[in-house]
Amino acid sequence: MTRWEELYRLSYYTGVQMVRLFHRMGRFFTLVFLPIRLLLWRTGNAMRQKRARRRIREGFAGLRRRFGVAGDRVRAAWQRHPLLGILQVLYLPIHAIRHYHGAARLVAHTVAGLTALAVLSGTLYYWSDTTFALALTDDSGDVWGYVLDERVLQEGITLAKERLGEAANEVSFDSSSAMSLQIIPQVSILDKHEVCDHLLGQTSVPMQDACGVYIDGVLHGATGSTRVARQILDEILEESVEDGEELEAAFVETVELIDGVYPEEAVLTEEDLKTLLTTETEEQSYLVQPGDTLVSVTEKNDISLQELKKLNPTMGLELTVGQKLILQKEESHLRVQVSGTVQYETEIPYTVTRIPDATMYEGTEKVRVEGKTGINLVTATVTKINGVEQFSVITSSKIKQFPVMEVVAYGTKKKSSSGYKGGEYSNGYFIWPTPCTTFVSQQYGNEGHRGIDIWMDGMEGEDILAVDGGVVVMAGEYSGYKTYGKFIIIDHGNGYRTVYAHCSKLFVKEGDIVKQGERIALVGNTGRSTAPHLHLEVQRNGVLMNPMKFFK
Repeated sequence: MTRWEELYRLSYYTGVQMVRLFHRMGRFFTLVFLPIRLLLWRTGNAMRQKRARRRIREGFAGLRRRFGVAGDRVRAAWQRHPLLGILQVLYLPIHAIRHYHGAARLVAHTVAGLTALAVLSGTLYYWSDTTFALALTDDSGDVWGYVLDERVLQEGITLAKERLGEAANEVSFDSSSAMSLQIIPQVSILDKHEVCDHLLGQTSVPMQDACGVYIDGVLHGATGSTRVARQILDEILEESVEDGEELEAAFVETVELIDGVYPEEAVLTEEDLKTLLTTETEEQSYLVQPGDTLVSVTEKNDISLQELKKLNPTMGLELTVGQKLILQKEESHLRVQVSGTVQYETEIPYTVTRIPDATMYEGTEKVRVEGKTGINLVTATVTKINGVEQFSVITSSKIKQFPVMEVVAYGTKKKSSSGYKGGEYSNGYFIWPTPCTTFVSQQYGNEGHRGIDIWMDGMEGEDILAVDGGVVVMAGEYSGYKTYGKFIIIDHGNGYRTVYAHCSKLFVKEGDIVKQGERIALVGNTGRSTAPHLHLEVQRNGVLMNPMKFFK
């Protein structure tokens, strides 16, 4: 590195350090002298304000003195002559301007500016409240209204024809009269409904002020007032929600209530209008005839091809004879959609369990515990249209009542091997005839006993069941069987019969068909009997058999 380079680097370093030093010193002195500078500025500002206030006070004082002098001059001149006093008063403004020309110039500029601002504001206000419009004239050339453009007039004519209905064929509205462009206030502009009301008022059809109910832009009826129409709509919404449901109801279609003049015959009562809005239209269909095409079907039924395809989405390009095409679906003029959260109960099915029972014969069953369905409390958000559910989302589910399992016992006891096969109405095995007891007080054959006696203390009035199905061949009291009292004989088929004696009451008669286990009588003490009991006999082809063989 040369000496010149070293000298340059030293100079550069020294210069940079000096700049940094002066910068730091400037910040230091600024911080130190800032309070002094602020104090000096505030002192000077206070002195300037004091001088200004003194000048203002002196100016007002001088103005008061000059007003006093001017008053003295006017009084002196008036005393000499009233005309001189008037001239002195007229001279005062000129004298003031000459002596206060600076203030006069300021006042003149201020007044001119305020005047210009007032003129500008008035101009803007005037033009903001006015617009260009077409003047509508009648046959005599008189202007009866203004519209923004000719389209409003055409829309008003269309509305008027719609309100007239069939009577519109007898009325013509002239829309070809001369129209001129004018500047008018915006409040004078008519909309299509006001144009419609004016046109209808010029017809010979009887009119009256009413409120029209428009559904999706189409007039469906009118009633006396907006209040009545709104009340009808509110009732339709309220009736669509069932009691206890916290649902929100709204119309699917767009409903508008428009006040105006309507033909008297189109104004309905409250009841008739409600019926019209809630009555469902009938479904209309068409059966395809030989030679029909899509074009011919649309022409015959005055329906567009696009609408026909929308109503029949599965319809192909080719039609078949006898094919049913929907022309109009069944739906109400005004559909109500309700949505919100509902709660309802659903059943929980019970389960069935089967347990073996050695006291019952094979092939028999008996319900030990009745099953009961449970109840589930479901909370869901639903959406319905005219009462028909569109979709539902379950948000929660809680068991209100648990189901009870049903217990069914099935028999495992082997059937008797006595050779009894049963018949048309019998099962081929016997069941015990007295549910209250199985105690046998007298066996078959003891001292020539023809059957078995089933006994229990206080047994009178207990049920007697048919040991098997069959036909009742005897029931009652017979002279040849006086020792049996009231008794029953059942024929089970294949030569087998059973006898039930000493009954107190019979529930069957001769010729009845009974099922196995059916209650046929009550235990009694009739005939030759020492105590209430059941005497049971079994016969095969008229030959007595030991009943106990059939209950093994």
